[in-house]
Amino acid sequence: MPYFESKDRTVFSPQNEKLEPFYKILEQYQEAIGGSNLFEDLVETYEYLDFVLKEKKEEIKNEPATRN
Repeated sequence: MPYFESKDRTVFSPQNEKLEPFYKILEQYQEAIGGSNLFEDLVETYEYLDFVLKEKKEEIKNEPATRN
């Protein structure tokens, strides 16, 4: 699992491929704004979205099949 180190944290690549562009932006700009409040807020948002999308995927996967 790819990751990058920022000033105060490790940021892991997303489990959901839809967040890959967001991850790449964070990686690209971490040297310039890493450790700032803005960067921390962006990383927290990114990690939250990754968590929510993972949970949603698991819900769909565990949902019983319905008959029509």
